[in-house]
Amino acid sequence: MSTSSETAQLIRDVIGYLNENTEYAVMRNFEGLPDSNSARDIDIIIRKKDFRRIKPGLIDIFVRTGWKIVTYLDSDRLITFVCARNDGDRTSIMQWDFFVDTSVFGIRLMSADEFLKDRDFNGFLWHLKTDSQFLDKYLYDRAVGASYPEKYRSTREAAKDSPVVRKKIAEVLGSDSVEVCDRMPGRKMLLHAVGHNLRRRPFGFIGGVANFLRTFTGNYLRSRTGFSMGFTGPDGSGKTTVIDRTIERLGEVFGTAHAYYHFRPALFGNLGEVAHSAGIKKEVDRNYSDPHRGGKTGKLSSLARLGYYSVDYVLGYLARVKTMTRITKLVIFDRYFTDIICDSRRSRIYLDPKFLNVWRKLFIPSLDYNILLTASADTILARKRELDEQGIRDINARIDYLAGKKGYLKVLNESTPDAAVTTILDHIFESQHRKNLKRLGR
Repeated sequence: MSTSSETAQLIRDVIGYLNENTEYAVMRNFEGLPDSNSARDIDIIIRKKDFRRIKPGLIDIFVRTGWKIVTYLDSDRLITFVCARNDGDRTSIMQWDFFVDTSVFGIRLMSADEFLKDRDFNGFLWHLKTDSQFLDKYLYDRAVGASYPEKYRSTREAAKDSPVVRKKIAEVLGSDSVEVCDRMPGRKMLLHAVGHNLRRRPFGFIGGVANFLRTFTGNYLRSRTGFSMGFTGPDGSGKTTVIDRTIERLGEVFGTAHAYYHFRPALFGNLGEVAHSAGIKKEVDRNYSDPHRGGKTGKLSSLARLGYYSVDYVLGYLARVKTMTRITKLVIFDRYFTDIICDSRRSRIYLDPKFLNVWRKLFIPSLDYNILLTASADTILARKRELDEQGIRDINARIDYLAGKKGYLKVLNESTPDAAVTTILDHIFESQHRKNLKRLGR
């Protein structure tokens, strides 16, 4: 896959800097770099002490060349930078993964020193030779009970009978035969790796596991690596198209690393369906093509709905959002709790917007970015006639009320969807960049 000229130049800048300043090796998928990249990321093995030394210069390259650090993950075994930039209506994304060893749960399988003894230079970059390319993936995948990827079959066939490979898998996994290791349970091989570490480096093993627990817990609790975003707006504002285009433009990295939800995490079923199953309600209106079909509810019914959905937001956030954003992944909501404030007819929660906003701040987990997408009533009516003019004006008035609150971005989608997407991504990239530079001590 060819890269944009901006991405190719970034790769040249980073690789040139590494060539001049440290020992490293690109681990796989290096053949076409910098002009063609067959993967969504570049995996690099480097000693931890060397990475710490070159990190300030690496960040300088990102900042100087106009790339934004969108996500930054610092774990026990790797440091990840996802960098992005907008050039007009085009988004370029590049993910850099710096591995300090190959390990599982802090249990070392192969050190950076071992890898860096088995590298070669192709005229542009240093890369691992075939044996080490195979060992990195194979040791990790088998230790966690996964199969070695079929797409790397040629690497496997070239390396599996190597004396170096046979010796290493015997030490770490318990057999010098790849075919035997293929059939062994992952738990058995992981326990063998634990024994190998305890015999060879008992204090390093204890420190590695402790470091894994520290970084894993810290990243989970702070959810500081991925991010979440929600879109709210009246029907006809172009949400679906803008969301689709946002995902498409983030697709180089987040295409397979995002989760998409409609309105809420949906740990629990539709309230009407639940009431019907419990025998409280005899019939359920399933005409979901008309989201504004329900009649107006009273305050008690509205409060009951609010309570039910709030439990789903709280528990669903912990189960489905936080588990994704703790690593470099993205969660997108087409509508979120904000929609309850802006469009009471859809949720059938007819309560004062100011009360709902206070409730939101007190009880509802916040997404990182809340996009209020709208347009004028005339524009919306020209696109879609699901709401009357007064209904659109009511929703826009509530959007204007929220627009001044912290954590919201109002975007007028009056021209092309890509223009709106660029505005949204510029805002997110800049905000993420500031947060990550602060975390990096800049």
